[in-house]
Order: sequence, then structure tokens, then C-alpha cells
Amino acid sequence: MKRILTVTFLMTGVMIFTFLLSLKCGVLTASWHDVWLIFTAPETFPAFILRELRLVRAVLALLSGAALAVSGTILQKVLHNDLASPDILGVSGGAGCAGLTLMLLCPQYSAFLNTATFAGAMFSAVLIALAAWKRTLSPIRLILAGVALSALFSTACGAMILLNSDKLTGVMEFTLGGFSRCTMDDLNAALPFFAASLLLAPLLATRLDVLSLGRDEAAAVGMPVELNRLAALAVAALAASTAVSVAGLLGFAGLIAPHIAGKLLNTRRTMPLLLLSAVTGAEITLAADLAGRTLFMPREVPCGLFLSAFGALFFLILLLQEKEGEL
Repeated sequence: MKRILTVTFLMTGVMIFTFLLSLKCGVLTASWHDVWLIFTAPETFPAFILRELRLVRAVLALLSGAALAVSGTILQKVLHNDLASPDILGVSGGAGCAGLTLMLLCPQYSAFLNTATFAGAMFSAVLIALAAWKRTLSPIRLILAGVALSALFSTACGAMILLNSDKLTGVMEFTLGGFSRCTMDDLNAALPFFAASLLLAPLLATRLDVLSLGRDEAAAVGMPVELNRLAALAVAALAASTAVSVAGLLGFAGLIAPHIAGKLLNTRRTMPLLLLSAVTGAEITLAADLAGRTLFMPREVPCGLFLSAFGALFFLILLLQEKEGEL
């Protein structure tokens, strides 16, 4: 317990520091005093500029990273697979495909982007469940169905981009993942969905602990296994789709954060994993967005590219460590 509290406290401190650093750094030079004014004198000119340009973006990066990490943790627990994540299993792909369809084919309804991405994620989750159903909801079949649907959604997105190449303004960042186009209206629209998903996830912790033991063990204690799996998939879809609606198709955040949290905590209990995964996901997404804004100033690189690069490096290091362990 002491290790869990210490690690969570330290990671939360790192996340808060990164959040404040993201408010200070950028093309517009700001001092720590200017950052302080955001919270103490929000109507002053420096505070207003930083609030409109950076605070919304930093909050959305934090919430999106946390939501993707929570979604990934839930999926890994339900499917008994440490490589499960919302983007690999097609949940993010369904949300992204719906969002891209709205942006390219019905731009006049862009105000309903959150609704469209959530509908796409839920539609994807239902398709995955139907494709995987055979008397029971098998984790292996869920994974195979998710990978197949993810490839299908990726193909559909590619076809839409190719056939609507004259309408790609603002769409490319959506496909790569980033926050430069986000506004206060996006935050206000997405906040209830973020709150719902991040509050519902801990309520599933005990059920996920039982489900992770296996279907027979869960059924033996009287748990309705399929109903709880579907409920967990719905919460994971809600969290991932809300992140997609504001950040686009961010990859790897939902896959990396649970791995880092598990290694730091050295526990399989769901509640501490959910908490630290959320903090870790928020931290790496904030850091990726900060790097994208500052490393190549005045040009900006979408944070999705940095997350993908970090994810590839992270799993390469894991692979090398596993090889050394075998030797």
C-alpha cells in the first residue's frame, strides 16, 4: 500500500509540473508570474491570452490522456491481454471513422462531433461483441473481431480521405491526433462525457478484478459475466470516443500508460492501476503535446506523432528486456 501511495503521489506531482510547464512554454513568451495570474487574476491580459491559447489545450490533453489510459486498462482487464487498447481493438477506429465522416461529408453538423464519435465507438463495440459472440463473449474472439474491425475502419478512413482530398483542411491533424484546433467550446462539450467515463470506471474495479480471474471463477461467485463485460466495454468506449472527439486518432496512450502503471506499482489490482494509469496517460499526453509545440517552434508537430514514436521506443525497450531475461 505504501508503494502505491508513494508512486501515485510522485507521478501526480510530475503531471502537475508538466501541466504548469505547458502553460508557460510556447511561441508566446510567458513568465511564471503570468501563469500564476491565470488562477489569481484571470481577467488580466496575460492571463486571458494564456487561458485562451494554452489552458484549454492543456486541460484537454490531460483529460484525453487519462480517458484513453482508463479505456486501455479496462480493455486489458476484460480481455486478459496486455496488448489490448482502444485503438488496436477498433473502438477508437469506429469513433474516428464516424468523426471523419461528419467532418468530410457533413461539415455543417460539426457541432455534433462528440455525439458522432460516441455513436461510432458504441457501434464498433456492438459489432465487436456480435462478431465475437458464440454462446459466450470470449476474450480471444473479442480481440480477433476488434483487430479485423480496426483494419476495416482504417480502410474506410483512408478511402474517405482519398475521395475528399479537397476538404482536408483541419482533417489531417484529426487523423494524426492533436489539440491545436481545440477551443473552450470543445472543452465544455466534452467535459460531461469525460467526467462520466472517469467516474464510472472506478465503480467497475471490483468486477474487473473478479473477471480477470477467468470466466468460470467469476461465474462461480455469482457474477453475470457477459453483462459485466458488456458494461466494461461500454465505459471503455465512452472514454475512448470522448478523447477521439477532441484529440483525433491518438495512438498508443491507451496501451502505454497501463503498462507503465503496472510496472511501477507491481500489482494486478484494478483500482490502483486505474488511478495511476489515468495519471500516467495524462502525463505522457501532456508531455507529447508540449514537445510538439516547443521543439520545432514556430512550426508545430501533432502530439500523436510523438506518442507513436514514444510507444514504439517503449515497446522496443520492453522487448530487449524480455530477451535479456530469457538469456
